[in-house]
Amino acid sequence: MNAEQDMDRRRHPRWPLSHVRCRLELRTRVRLVDISGTGALLATDVAVPVGTAGHLRAGIGPAFAPAIEVMRQMSTGQRPSLAMGTIFTSMDDQSRQSLEEFLKKANV
Repeated sequence: MNAEQDMDRRRHPRWPLSHVRCRLELRTRVRLVDISGTGALLATDVAVPVGTAGHLRAGIGPAFAPAIEVMRQMSTGQRPSLAMGTIFTSMDDQSRQSLEEFLKKANV
């Protein structure tokens, strides 16, 4: 046995692939920095590419869970280290109502 075999602890061989598309479902904590009727600014430590689609769940009302898309990223210079500008791409009626009620209260 040589040193290379000692370092490789794989139990099964790996085979290189090309032209195979995969999808990674990622869950991470974010902090809701601000919100509007069309989108939200989120702070996170995980870089998410512009154009990435996802779902946001936030405690601004019952079952608020709109679909979002990342439109821009920037460094915050603090913790969390990144901010993502997102837009709401769709939301159900309950989410829309929760958002509208939250924004009314915030505007008082």
